[in-house]
Amino acid sequence: MDTAPLDDRKQQILKAVVRDYTETGVPVGSQVLATKYLVSWSSATIRNELANLVDIGYLLQPHTSAGRMPSDRGYRYYVDFLMEEEAVGAAVRRQIDPTLPAHPASVDELLEAAALTLALITDSVSIVTGPTAPAPKLKHVDCVSLDERHALLMVLLEGNMLRQQVVELSTLSTDQDTLSQLATTLRRELVGLDAGAIAEAAPPADAPPLLAEMVEHIVEVLRSVQRRQDAVVVHDGVRNLLRQPEFGDHERLQQVLDVVEEERLLGELLSRIDVDKGVQIVIGAENEMAKLHGCSLVLTTYRAGRQRRGTIGVLGPTRMRYPQVAPRLRYLSQRVGQAVERLLG
Repeated sequence: MDTAPLDDRKQQILKAVVRDYTETGVPVGSQVLATKYLVSWSSATIRNELANLVDIGYLLQPHTSAGRMPSDRGYRYYVDFLMEEEAVGAAVRRQIDPTLPAHPASVDELLEAAALTLALITDSVSIVTGPTAPAPKLKHVDCVSLDERHALLMVLLEGNMLRQQVVELSTLSTDQDTLSQLATTLRRELVGLDAGAIAEAAPPADAPPLLAEMVEHIVEVLRSVQRRQDAVVVHDGVRNLLRQPEFGDHERLQQVLDVVEEERLLGELLSRIDVDKGVQIVIGAENEMAKLHGCSLVLTTYRAGRQRRGTIGVLGPTRMRYPQVAPRLRYLSQRVGQAVERLLG
């Protein structure tokens, strides 16, 4: 989105409009600006600047007699150039810290606590994804004959996660000796590799068909574990949307809920946003999903050690308290990362 530089006077006007509209939800008129924020300016000067900001797309005027409200472009300029983040005060820290369990029983318990806390301190819908681990690698594999057409494939991953799967064999009368020799070959060639590396290291053309079959089964086991690791999405605070006048329209609210409640959609949305550059703010029509064009996403990454990381963020109306939300999100992400690292090591 093009954000042409604004002169100092227009910047002050835009900043004041964003501040007042965020607090009240009511379009801001020149009289309010002259009384509350720009007392040394004349109402005529303010009206002229407001009109200019509407003309160049930074403000909107719902109708002729109404005040002005920020456009998506105006919010973007404000966030990129004018926003002054609020410090996370001691009172907020006292609100955050005790809510994260010191010794959570599981990652799920920790994520749920984080989502609840984030919704509370931002008055928005919170979104937390589970920590992605490195791609699982094969530690051991074995095959046990069940009958002439079926075998039990046992796959042990690094971290001692065991997966067992009954597989159908295309080769009839496959005895245990044959399967044991096959398992020895698989261990020699594949131990220490992840699904991608195993798939690339295709068996030679003259390899027995049974070997290629087992390799395919092992790859699918590893990929299924990885998909499960990447799929955890926890959210809270949907009720916060009900308090926002922007979502008084039932149809508009339902569009947002459709995205929030569909874990697959939400996961896909988050995967397309680069949150490795600190706090990222996606405003209105910048969202790829049309259903979220009236919303903003504020997201960042929490990290647990060098390899594990997840996404944490909030979803709310574009009329969001960005200077407050961004630092609180950053603080909580640090706390969540520390907690996940303690839990998983």
